[in-house]
Amino acid sequence: MKESIYDLLNDIDSSPESYPAAQATQEDVKNWKKAFNKKRISTSSDRKAAGKHRWRKYAAAAAAAVVLIGVGSLPSVRITAYAAVKSVTYNLGQLLGISADLSPYTTVVGESVSKDGFTVTLNEVILDENMMYITDTLTTSEKMDTVEKQMKYTADAMVFINGKMASSGASGGIEQADDYNLVSTMEIDLPDVDTSGTVDMEIRYSVAGKEIGTIAFTSSGAELLADTVTIPLKEDITLPDGTTLSLEKYTTSEVGQKIFFTLSSEKAVYDVILKGEDNLGNPVEFITRSIHDGQGRMEVSTIDNGYVNDQAESLTLTPYAVKFPETSGKMSNDYQPVGEAFTIQLK
Repeated sequence: MKESIYDLLNDIDSSPESYPAAQATQEDVKNWKKAFNKKRISTSSDRKAAGKHRWRKYAAAAAAAVVLIGVGSLPSVRITAYAAVKSVTYNLGQLLGISADLSPYTTVVGESVSKDGFTVTLNEVILDENMMYITDTLTTSEKMDTVEKQMKYTADAMVFINGKMASSGASGGIEQADDYNLVSTMEIDLPDVDTSGTVDMEIRYSVAGKEIGTIAFTSSGAELLADTVTIPLKEDITLPDGTTLSLEKYTTSEVGQKIFFTLSSEKAVYDVILKGEDNLGNPVEFITRSIHDGQGRMEVSTIDNGYVNDQAESLTLTPYAVKFPETSGKMSNDYQPVGEAFTIQLK
């Protein structure tokens, strides 16, 4: 595939209809996923602007394409859309690539809203610490027989609690069930929400910039959080600008592994990843997913390596960082080491 396609994705234009059609290989899809998996940071200041700008969607047309969704001025977060999927499941665990039974932690909603030829059905919800996973289905009256139409009709979701917006960013995946249905999986950040108990919330859906309707439901993260293993961490990483990133805890549950951290500065200047391997020799990588008011979360990247092996007894990781672009919006992949390797003892 031509180099200009990657540049097109990285230099994101907000007019997807202007992009030329292109053919993409499976290797292209993998490379795009790797590139955009590292570009999903949101900050508290961005969140304040979200009420004005709501969601912004970006796309590049190809047989398999990348859509970026952000709130307000958020640095964009990604949704990878696959066309021509042979079979689609509506099970949230399977959509997340998790073989374990997630039914004890899953709220089955099954509610729909319809307007202007669109129907959005909220299928399932799982609440985790300061975040939630959802799967929904968008049904259109128009045949979605091109990638451009699939990108145009992506359902955007915002979470509200007590009338106030609680979500700050999202990422996930989309699969085409048939010519009239798209099934999406989304991971939504809820930075100021206590998900350890029962939460009453609403999701407001919009398609192509038009509000479709609101789905209200109740869910709880109590059982999943009770089954989550937490390992305290005490590792400080000094970034090139002098900011200290302090790793606070490592968590593992049926929905994956996370590392929580704090920053000495509320402004995120560098994107940080942790790369290494477990004691069995399996490669492991954690990417920064969100930062709010100096507190952030990393998640294991499953694109190349999958989740952390259940049999692993330790992880040895090295921090790498790259500076966020100041003007161009084009993210560099030139990550450089910013500290010594350290070990997390899992067992």
